[in-house]
Amino acid sequence: MHAAALLELQQTLQSEMPICTPMGIRPISWDGCQLAMEMPLAPNRNHQYSAFAGSINALLTIVGWGTVFLLLHHEGRTGNVVIRRSQIRYLRPVRDEMIIARGLPIDPSGLEFFYEFLRSKGHSKIDIATEIADADGPLASFQGSYVVQKK
Repeated sequence: MHAAALLELQQTLQSEMPICTPMGIRPISWDGCQLAMEMPLAPNRNHQYSAFAGSINALLTIVGWGTVFLLLHHEGRTGNVVIRRSQIRYLRPVRDEMIIARGLPIDPSGLEFFYEFLRSKGHSKIDIATEIADADGPLASFQGSYVVQKK
């Protein structure tokens, strides 16, 4: 089931966010609550041979967006997912040849509110945290607030 959801997410990104294709962004795992996506460094590097800040921001934002997309998929629902605000911290240069960004655990009460409001009103909101990390800790951390609107 998760493989089918990841494939649907990949196809949606290719059609709805075409910038993901040249950036090489693709989902790699979903456990029902946490999404991981990857992006190669080569097309996303800067003059310092590290990942361009805009590419990092895009990847982390899309991991959050994809998380909400998959939460909707789990409910058999669709909707327009938009980000209403975000904050990013660039902590250390990202130089891995394949950059992996992961969603962080979602607060259970926030997830319950998201589903409850979605079921009762047809729209909802949720905060998602994502990061790029290595063995020494976070390289970049992101907090985003996403809204689901009726289609």
